[in-house]
Amino acid sequence: MAESIQKEDWERFRALGSVPPSIREIVLRSWVRSLDSVGLQGLKRAPLVADEELRAIRRRNVRLLRAAQDAVGRAGYMLDGAGAMLLLCDRAGMVLDAAGDTRIRSRGEENHLHPGGLWDEGAIGTNAIGTALHLGKAVSIAGVEHFCEAIQRWSCAAAPVRDPLTGGILGAVDISAPSDENLRQGAALSVSLAMQIEEALRRLGLQEHQILIDRLLSRRNRGGEELLLLDRYGNRIWASESFGRLAERFDAGQRMIEEFASGSGAGGEGDPRALAGRMREVLPEADVNLISENGEPLGLMLAFAAPRPRGGAVRAELAAIAETGPTMAAICAEALELVESGVPLLIKGAAGSGKETLARALHGAGPLARLPLAVVDCGLMDAESLRGGAGGLPGAVGGTLAQLAETGGTLVMDELSETPAAVQALLAQALAHLRREAGAPVQFISLSSVPLSERVATGALRADLHFRLSGAILRLPALAERRGDLEQLVKRFSEIYSDRRKGSALRFTPAATLRLQAHDWPGNLRELRNMIEALSATSFSRLVDVTDLPQGIAHGPGKMREDTLRDRERAEILNAVAQCGGNMTETARRLGISRSTLYLKLEQYGVPRGRRH
Repeated sequence: MAESIQKEDWERFRALGSVPPSIREIVLRSWVRSLDSVGLQGLKRAPLVADEELRAIRRRNVRLLRAAQDAVGRAGYMLDGAGAMLLLCDRAGMVLDAAGDTRIRSRGEENHLHPGGLWDEGAIGTNAIGTALHLGKAVSIAGVEHFCEAIQRWSCAAAPVRDPLTGGILGAVDISAPSDENLRQGAALSVSLAMQIEEALRRLGLQEHQILIDRLLSRRNRGGEELLLLDRYGNRIWASESFGRLAERFDAGQRMIEEFASGSGAGGEGDPRALAGRMREVLPEADVNLISENGEPLGLMLAFAAPRPRGGAVRAELAAIAETGPTMAAICAEALELVESGVPLLIKGAAGSGKETLARALHGAGPLARLPLAVVDCGLMDAESLRGGAGGLPGAVGGTLAQLAETGGTLVMDELSETPAAVQALLAQALAHLRREAGAPVQFISLSSVPLSERVATGALRADLHFRLSGAILRLPALAERRGDLEQLVKRFSEIYSDRRKGSALRFTPAATLRLQAHDWPGNLRELRNMIEALSATSFSRLVDVTDLPQGIAHGPGKMREDTLRDRERAEILNAVAQCGGNMTETARRLGISRSTLYLKLEQYGVPRGRRH
């Protein structure tokens, strides 16, 4: 790049403050800033940190280093022997890594153009790295345009590297060469490398989100908790349906998260460790889990014990089930009478018909609502879990029964028919002991998706265990048997997920409603609920047509649809991006999603990103 000024111009500016007529505006403004920060004396080399401090800085920037590894390696090989070198810097202008021509790198050490050198504009004056970071855009500085005389033998081009999720600056890539060397296409190369690193960061972001979701799913299996999942920047990834009910308890934590997210989005480190510590101070009742992978923090998961319903709210969940139709209203009324009488209850129904949901609602509406609720998967039982675990301690199930014996409560036994034959006698003894020795009332509710009488007849289930737990039997109908309730169920699930995502509820066209009515629903309520959750997460218009429905529902088994949900969503994204002129912040606002979610969808659908704002 040709210099816009001569050495005499620089000297007259320093001595007299005269402005060279041919100086570029960005250089002049940088010179003025440098006068305030560096002064007239200038420096011969950039400030240098000790090795120990550099190692700490590199640890804080491990994500940037990891994302840049391949690009730096390829560029270093290309520049070897080409009379130029590459520098990777953090957002403060600290050189983290260097590659390229060995001879040029050796010359750069005189000015601390190597790892540990600080090239912030405030530390060394006008230079490509510091000025690019200050302006937030690619900059080239040639020869005498540098503010400090000792580095005027260098020509440099630098481009900032931005986090694809937040738009904040994470660092910069610089190509430097002595002024008497041909810098070639340094400016274009720095921009290209920055884009490659941003793409690698985007892929890392997707991987991190998947790790966070996997950890969430593992935690959700415990049940009995309200959960909130945050990424490394404090952005909400997922919240349980009832998390909003904890608004008063969580108010201080919410403000803290918003402050953290704002700072990270402006170019913060995206390190949730400090946030985790502060959250533990203000929310001592919460279980604050820092989620890490290979020692690097990726996000936070907050867990609160689910509040037990009180007063007039104790029957709310059962009432909501009853309101879905006359069939369920009658079942709920009968079930509540049985629970209030204390008789052991067996709930039969096909997989996904809502057996566990009804059992939990009955506990909340019954006389033991204030006592613990325990759900046990009978198919996973073994002698160790019932009798003794490691070190002679009670196993998982045995510990649960021991707690209920002390406190009282409701024991829900899921898929009783799947209890291994080897432990059925032991289970029958444990339940009999619990019934006799419990210091407080204990309600037994068993669930089964197959007729237990048939299992008894074949010898797969002990008769005494069956009769001990089947004082009364209720059958839940399959969803296909209660099509008249479908409209109300769709409405209920749509409202649940709209509340969770703070958006409007889904609406279905008449044609889509007809297709829902015609479907057999082999997965019952679980299938319906999962469909509504997926549509709530992906629909921008909130109006669901036939083409938006899953393939098997939209056209029946085996038929393909041309206009898929994915196609429609991609079209909506493209339209929104075009209407907003590429402004990602405005696009996300118009679509009603977070910017991080928008970037993930752009990645999935191969849509080019617009401007960051």
